Amino acid sequence: MPPTIHRPPGPKGRHFLRSPLLSSDGPLVNLPRIARQYGDICFWQFLHVSSYLLAHPDEIESVLVTKHRSFTKGIGTRANPELFGNGLLTSEGEFWLRQRRLGQPAFHRTRIAVYAGIMSRAAEQMLDSWRDGAQIDVHREMMRTTLTIATRTLFGIDLGPKMPVVAEALDTFIRQNAGITVWRLFLKLPTPRRLKFLRGVRALDEIVYGIIRERRAGGLGDDLLSDFLRAQDTDGSAMTDRQLRDEVMTMLLAGHETTALALSWAWFLLATHPDAQATLQQEVDRVLSGRLPAAEDVEKLEYTNRVIRETLRLYPPAWVMTRMAATAVEIGGYLLPPGSNVILSPWVTQRDARFFPRPEHFDPERWTAEDAQALPRFAYFPFGGGPRVCIGNNFALMEAPILLAAVARRFQISLVPGQVIEPSASITLRPRSGVCVRLQSR
Repeated sequence: MPPTIHRPPGPKGRHFLRSPLLSSDGPLVNLPRIARQYGDICFWQFLHVSSYLLAHPDEIESVLVTKHRSFTKGIGTRANPELFGNGLLTSEGEFWLRQRRLGQPAFHRTRIAVYAGIMSRAAEQMLDSWRDGAQIDVHREMMRTTLTIATRTLFGIDLGPKMPVVAEALDTFIRQNAGITVWRLFLKLPTPRRLKFLRGVRALDEIVYGIIRERRAGGLGDDLLSDFLRAQDTDGSAMTDRQLRDEVMTMLLAGHETTALALSWAWFLLATHPDAQATLQQEVDRVLSGRLPAAEDVEKLEYTNRVIRETLRLYPPAWVMTRMAATAVEIGGYLLPPGSNVILSPWVTQRDARFFPRPEHFDPERWTAEDAQALPRFAYFPFGGGPRVCIGNNFALMEAPILLAAVARRFQISLVPGQVIEPSASITLRPRSGVCVRLQSR
């Protein structure tokens, strides 16, 4: 049967406040509501942009896998070229394929295992500064520690006095992109916040280009930057300094913030589900016997990994992914014209009761091997999928359980009463006001 040219059902109107991504209730409320009301393929028009929300795993698989050549990255991904340049997150076509081919060996499981010691030592350094009975923002602590891990694994060195410059620049970028606004996506007004962001990018450039020059002159090491420098394409060509810089910037931000967010949400969930935290601690005590976690422990930490998977289901850091139709393409019986904006949301699909009974309930036990295999392929896709699946997923799935186990080995965590923990839907899914917890030594 040929695809129909009729539009799918969806909210009507072109007024600014009618856009589900921009209206006052926010996308975390609006997108699930629209999917429930209008079905697995929904349409709306905002200004000149036609948007399609795809909520069913079959259509998501069509976009990410079977018909991926008909799509490019969406508008939001390209909103910050000053920071990301033409790295893996933003590049397209043959250039993207070359960069992916050059970078892939650095993220093989065997290479990632080399970094487990760096992850454990950074976690222990963080925990040594914690005190029994203290109150901390665990989100801030996770951000600081995963950035330390990112810089040590990327560069093979501690940045020392340069670290605050890197941290401030990346924090400025994150704040610059807080909220999904038409101004961020379409306009580049020279506001004070944007000018501060551009100064931060220049400061990062100076640090990163300096390290690249030093590494080219002084020899290669056992770190990701050295892996990138060694990489050669089939024709013998290698990455230029600019290409190296773009990939390093992408890894610096994506390589620390997403894991920090997953861990922040994990501790929020564990603090509000003490039985699950007790089960986690029992497993950590049994597997680690009081020592730091190592690469070979990750597979044995079965419940710990289930906690991570369930956290990524409920609070996926990459809560929304966008694509743009490069050509006319049929999806689910509808013909999407070129230029259509396609929205895929783990936040929506991973909270669908058809695939996850009691979808709002935190239940790590739902991730037994049998239950996971019974799911449709793209009912769960926190790292995306297809050729453009997140290149750092193995890194994140090594780092997150190591840090979670390291903390559980030494501390019990409870929420500080009186705070409201709610997600903020910016580029990533952040806790709006942090996650303040009270520490109890074990």
